[in-house]
Amino acid sequence: MIDAIDRKILELLQNDARATNAVIGKAVGITASSVFERVKKLERKGVIKRYIAVVDPELLGKPLAAFIRLTVESKNDRSFEATYRRIQEAFMAEPDIVECHSVAGAESLIIKVRVAGPKRLEELIARIRDMTGSPHSVTNVVLSTYKEASYVEPAAE
Repeated sequence: MIDAIDRKILELLQNDARATNAVIGKAVGITASSVFERVKKLERKGVIKRYIAVVDPELLGKPLAAFIRLTVESKNDRSFEATYRRIQEAFMAEPDIVECHSVAGAESLIIKVRVAGPKRLEELIARIRDMTGSPHSVTNVVLSTYKEASYVEPAAE
């Protein structure tokens, strides 16, 4: 069970994963050793999956973000599962693919990509079509971003 203190610890870690146990403890009103134990428990439960550095894609030479929507068709359930496993493996190896979501609706997949420019986007779309066997895709280029976060507010129990 995640209580209010755990939720506050998660909030603080999502804002700064390098915050010390002492700093977190002071903010939530418990000792550093108690924070350490709670964080370890959250890691063991899988609530905290990993710690990452949030980087600026523009400074890394990938200023262009886009969302690619496509439909993947298969003849039957077995074919569908095999097709998706193959696509997952291919997408995991593609560094310009930032996210991929299987979705309900008109399309099968929504893919977020980060590339250096329009030419790289065009090349990536061609590779994605080859990987998926999908001859058609719809691409939306991001003009500006108003909110982009990996922060998740833990649900109250």
